[in-house]
Amino acid sequence: MQKMSMLVLGASGQIGAYTVQDLIEFCGEKDVIASSRKMANVKKAMDDLKLTKKVKLMEIDAHNVDKVLETIKKEKVESVINCAWYQTNLGVMEACVKGGATYTDLGGFFDTCLKQIDLNKKWVDAGVNATIGLGSTPGMTNIAGAAGAKRLDSIDKIDIVCAWGNTLPVKEAGWPGYSIRTVLDEFTQESVQWINGKYEKQKILGGETDVLMPEPIGKVKAYYIKHSEPATMGKYLKAKNVSFRIGFPAMDMNTFLTLRALGFADEKPIEIGGGKVSPLDYLTAMYQKGISDGRGAPPKEKFEYDMFRIDCVGKKDGMPKTATYFIVTWNDPERGVSSARDTAVPPAIVAHWQHTKKIKLAGVYPAEATVEPEAFFKELGKRKILVDEQITTTTKYY
Repeated sequence: MQKMSMLVLGASGQIGAYTVQDLIEFCGEKDVIASSRKMANVKKAMDDLKLTKKVKLMEIDAHNVDKVLETIKKEKVESVINCAWYQTNLGVMEACVKGGATYTDLGGFFDTCLKQIDLNKKWVDAGVNATIGLGSTPGMTNIAGAAGAKRLDSIDKIDIVCAWGNTLPVKEAGWPGYSIRTVLDEFTQESVQWINGKYEKQKILGGETDVLMPEPIGKVKAYYIKHSEPATMGKYLKAKNVSFRIGFPAMDMNTFLTLRALGFADEKPIEIGGGKVSPLDYLTAMYQKGISDGRGAPPKEKFEYDMFRIDCVGKKDGMPKTATYFIVTWNDPERGVSSARDTAVPPAIVAHWQHTKKIKLAGVYPAEATVEPEAFFKELGKRKILVDEQITTTTKYY
């Protein structure tokens, strides 16, 4: 039987399809399984990207742990990338550790992330690596924090801000570049930040502050959001404080608030025309349809962007020092919208490194603990995901 080395779950989605593309076209992986809950969806995604003849297509529901494990064993899968919704992470990890396959995903949204870290001993005993939280954020942001930590002797705080937008006149809100389900979780759950060495809950959309981002964004209002960076970076990088904020474009912010107010975050089914569906499931289906319809014809001009700012503030040789990282991704006519590319690429890079044994530390770790920053940043650069480092130091002449 031919050895299929990589399995991508959720490969029909906004992120998963481009992860498959990166594995094949940049990482050089030859044996990739692209899977989704519905065969028709993953086939369309691969057709859109002209990858159908280069991958094996399978129908797999990431919620079905037995099916995932069966596939790992039958297809001799070595590495799994879970691009499905974060609530499938724990089940897929169970299948991977039993099947001896390495694992990575797009993030666990704080609570799930901590539950994943708690599985460390089982993975150490199995001799297998799981590097979790490898999208744009978490993922690139964690690795930037690790890069900053290398520049400092001690870290007082790591502040992370995510923002996005486009250079065209905005007439209507677009769909988010990541799961609409996650967006509504962010707008309905209290955030948890790492403050003075411990977790502290904050009110929904609290911590409002002005942040200066690179042009064309400039100054943006950013708010605390529940995310997994504060769950791990304080402990693994020995930082006293870690915060995560998002600076939403004004029209997107209003759209998400409206969806929340209308009850689209509700998972309880309601009866419509003799059938039952939850508002959240309905919204998710419409979101996925919009993504699918738009993937076959990416924008021909560069106008949409994602931006991240990561400030690592501390001391070096007893003097104040700050390492700031700006990560910028523009849409690419050949490789899709910015928000898909910068989330899809990191798990492909890391899964390839797991497969080639560049990352082989047994156990469950966040990205900041296993990924070498400079090599990772160079890989991003090859894909037009641009990382700039700025160092601010203090010198005393007395």
